[in-house]
Amino acid sequence: MTKTPNRDVTPDADTPADVANEVGSRLLRYLPLITIAHFVIGLPALIASLALAWFAFVQADATQKMQTGGAMPFVTFGTSNGDEDGNQDISLTLTNNGVGPAILGPIEIRYEGKAITTPINLLTACCTEDGPGALRFSTSPSTGIAVRPGETIEFVSLPRTPATEKVWQIFNKERWKLEVRSCYCSIFNDCWVTEGMQGLPRAVDKCPANWSLYREDARNRIAGTDAQ
Repeated sequence: MTKTPNRDVTPDADTPADVANEVGSRLLRYLPLITIAHFVIGLPALIASLALAWFAFVQADATQKMQTGGAMPFVTFGTSNGDEDGNQDISLTLTNNGVGPAILGPIEIRYEGKAITTPINLLTACCTEDGPGALRFSTSPSTGIAVRPGETIEFVSLPRTPATEKVWQIFNKERWKLEVRSCYCSIFNDCWVTEGMQGLPRAVDKCPANWSLYREDARNRIAGTDAQ
């Protein structure tokens, strides 16, 4: 009796390539879930980082404002016709009413729309057709100097004397028509422009360069000679 050979074939085991494909297929199926899980896990850390960054920005801004406010000058223009000693001197002044020193920048004075460039030009324009002549009045620098908190700079002063009486009377009325604006900066280079006696200062990036500048004209600080 002849035996019939067994022709059944046992299937081959999975090859490494098949296993890798299977694993890759599973990973692809779960990749969106893995990505979402990573995002959910990292979201609180991201929010915390953004919150810390915002807090640091706000704190730095507040510190800067406190620093600026703690050294902020506040310069105002003023005029009077008498001092604490009872002298009847008409004066034009700049006073620092702030809490920090002020670096005075340019100043512009106009009378009836016309730019005033010197003290002698001022009295000639407002008060006398013949010029100041032998009138004696004092001036001081109003630009490029530092003014302490509470300090007043008297940049024009005309005393009342028999020789100045006529001009004094006119100047006493006309001084209210002066349009005065000045620019000043803090020690941190923050700058402001103030106009008139009651105007609030307006912040500017830097002092204007296109004003018609008023200057002391130191050569004629004590009047009696014509402006050169």
